[in-house]
Amino acid sequence: MDSKEKEENKEKVEVKDESAPKPINNENKKEQNISKINKILSDSTTSEKVFDLLFVIDATGSMSNYITAAKDETENISKELRNSYPEYHFQYGYVFYRDPIDSHDDKHEVINLTDQVNSLPEKIKKIKAYGGGDMPEDWVGAYKLVNEKINWRNGLKVIIHLADAGAHGKEFTLSDKYPEESIKLKSELLKVCQNGIKIFGYVITEDARHSFNECQNYYRSNGGSYEICDFKIAGGSYGYDDYSDSDDDIKYKSFKKGCKKKVKAKRKEESEDEIEYEECKEKEELKMSKKKKMKKKCSSDESDEDKDDYDEDICDEDEYIGKKKEKKYKGHELSSKQGAINSTFKTRVLKSVKSAMPY
Repeated sequence: MDSKEKEENKEKVEVKDESAPKPINNENKKEQNISKINKILSDSTTSEKVFDLLFVIDATGSMSNYITAAKDETENISKELRNSYPEYHFQYGYVFYRDPIDSHDDKHEVINLTDQVNSLPEKIKKIKAYGGGDMPEDWVGAYKLVNEKINWRNGLKVIIHLADAGAHGKEFTLSDKYPEESIKLKSELLKVCQNGIKIFGYVITEDARHSFNECQNYYRSNGGSYEICDFKIAGGSYGYDDYSDSDDDIKYKSFKKGCKKKVKAKRKEESEDEIEYEECKEKEELKMSKKKKMKKKCSSDESDEDKDDYDEDICDEDEYIGKKKEKKYKGHELSSKQGAINSTFKTRVLKSVKSAMPY
């Protein structure tokens, strides 16, 4: 092909048909798609907001009633929150901590955040209160789990922390054989704070108050939101209902000593009931043995009147033993104290969530 023919072909290629549709600009199409996706994402975040609620609960021996309250009230709390805040998608989770620092048999347990509320009571039911030993417990381990094992979402995040004993670390407990725990606890709290989680610390006994106060001071100094609340019920488990922050140390120690005496007296009474019940049981077995022998004898040589008198004696003995059994097992019924703890637990949680709302 000579140079002349090349020029002619070039001119043919450059000829444009003005009536033909213009080609789509791929860059403009890409920008339009991105804009649409962003709008969809924006609409979904505004139509359904998220709220993650995590319970951090001391699960050592003295906390059985509070674990029961968590089991009993989870569904009720969820129902009320769903009705009050239908625009929010709630998730619930639990960290149950003990004290493996002092006892290697103590283990922490985690129930991760979920919206499957119906499954939570059965999971919580499997959690048993045990362990402890000395007064401080492993708050460091609890908040380590909060940071490493909980699947937090972007949105409102709240921790409800219930404790009747303080944290390890001299700074948080004043007297402790693990002073290094103070630095560890601060490190974990800082991570929680940086994650934008609001904490409500519920003081069950005065033994935990100092730790909650120190945590609050540190948390707030780093820009976090931390509220301390009292978990008090009428006729409470530990007898601190009449104690206030204004009472002096002497009154507090005296009151605490009186509570311990009442507990010892109650245990002694239960022990005496146990002995009395066992004695009655032995008498019953002996009486039943005599009754069998007497029946054989009555059938041969005793009058009906004699047999009636003997049976009346047996009935009196049975009634006496029955009353002792009733007294012995009366304490196994659901106490009004548990009902009060359940009610207080639900009320406090709902109040905390309401105060955490942005409006």
